[in-house]
Amino acid sequence: MLLGGSVGARAEVGDIWVWSTLVPSIARTDTLGLLLQDRLNQEAEARNRAGGSQPGAGTPNADDGDLPPVREVTPADLAALRYTPSPARRSANLARFIERTRAADPAGAADLQRLFADGDIISRIDALIRPQGLRIDNLADAYTLWLLTVWQAAHGRNDTPESATLLAVRAQMVLALRNAGGMTRASSADKQELAEALLVQAMLIDGAVEQAKGTPARLEQVRAAARKNAGSLGIDVDRFDLTPQGFAAADQARR
Repeated sequence: MLLGGSVGARAEVGDIWVWSTLVPSIARTDTLGLLLQDRLNQEAEARNRAGGSQPGAGTPNADDGDLPPVREVTPADLAALRYTPSPARRSANLARFIERTRAADPAGAADLQRLFADGDIISRIDALIRPQGLRIDNLADAYTLWLLTVWQAAHGRNDTPESATLLAVRAQMVLALRNAGGMTRASSADKQELAEALLVQAMLIDGAVEQAKGTPARLEQVRAAARKNAGSLGIDVDRFDLTPQGFAAADQARR
């Protein structure tokens, strides 16, 4: 359980869909989902040209075919998605998340308010993910945590992936976000708002899965709600499989 499996607040199934309202308009597009799918297709084609059909069959070299090798993430790529956290902006963001939730789910908003009042939730998340090599001050890391959490929730899981898998997914997210140019050009304030929305949402979804364990009907509801939640950001979780080398297109990973 990357996020500890508990958030100390009610995590009703209906809330999972409402939580999508936390995410600001900068992410209200299917662009990321399309770019991620395209990235996975490129990786699959590169592996096939290198002579391997399985994820992780080997990163192709320059002379393994006409397709360029899968590009490694550079420090510049990571820097373009980093932001400088502001405590004042964080307080404003958390207050905004509560108000966005209140219109659709007043009880859920009250739970969020209690949760946020119990110490700095973003700092708590930071303490949980830093040992795994992720940080709260990078948009790619926030997307990595969110995508892993929502994908696992859609499959009824919330286990902690290996560190190598986490970093592989982060590399995929960095490259997808880099190609979604608006993300790299966003202001530090916009990056922080989006990152913190994704981090909070991931923690809440992780808690919902943990609370649903042992109750198959409830877990199935969580799975369905997680799929719908992912869809709000243009992600079809059934098109991806999680492998030790990161996400792979489902048809490639299952060969």
